[in-house]
Amino acid sequence: MRFPSISISTAALVLVGLAATTPAHATLQLAVTIGPINFFCADNTACDNNPAVGILDIGNRSVAGIDVNGSIQTSVGTPGNPGPLDILNTGSLSIINHNTFSVTATVAISDTDFAGPVSGFATAGSGTFQTAAGSTLTQNWFDDPNNAQGADTATDTPGTLVDTFSTTAQGAADSFNHNGSGPASDPGPFSMTLQVTGTLTGGGQLLNRGQTEIKTPIPVPEPASLALLGLGLVGLAAFRRRAAVDRR
Repeated sequence: MRFPSISISTAALVLVGLAATTPAHATLQLAVTIGPINFFCADNTACDNNPAVGILDIGNRSVAGIDVNGSIQTSVGTPGNPGPLDILNTGSLSIINHNTFSVTATVAISDTDFAGPVSGFATAGSGTFQTAAGSTLTQNWFDDPNNAQGADTATDTPGTLVDTFSTTAQGAADSFNHNGSGPASDPGPFSMTLQVTGTLTGGGQLLNRGQTEIKTPIPVPEPASLALLGLGLVGLAAFRRRAAVDRR
């Protein structure tokens, strides 16, 4: 696909003060390619509006005629932001293409050092296209038990693709929704990466875009279950002793 030419000076003005100059590692980070322009931001750098660890808020940005409003990424379950579950998510209130032509974009979000062990995953993605018939979107979810950092670039997605979903907008208004789940075996630490890629038609909008991946821990037996198991073992031992006496 051919993109309209954008002068170097225009691209520089768009990116000044918005992106870290070099990728960070072992942290929550985001990489975006919109048309011919790249954008990068890492947690707790100049482009992050939220000082909390594990929340990457890039606010409102305009890149190559695309307005991205209210973009926030979060991660939970890492040393910097511990929690009961391992969660990586991304969302934006609106993505608006002010150009008269279609523009292709790819976004990756990643973090490392999620705690294990885990036994499964759950994924979800949703959004609404408005005046964007013909626009396309693909969401991908990645898991890496080797704990490699992703999102150094928009196509940097280490690990295994555990789920994917694609949709094409139909009509003046069209929404999409996806849920997935499956087994996972990560002793920890491990990394997760989310990726979304697609084309937004001229004048099109994507509203309330969201994507998340949650890892489910290995279940721990409840005390009542352990008690029942203990009673069962005691009963089995008594039965075996009685059987041995009867054989005599």
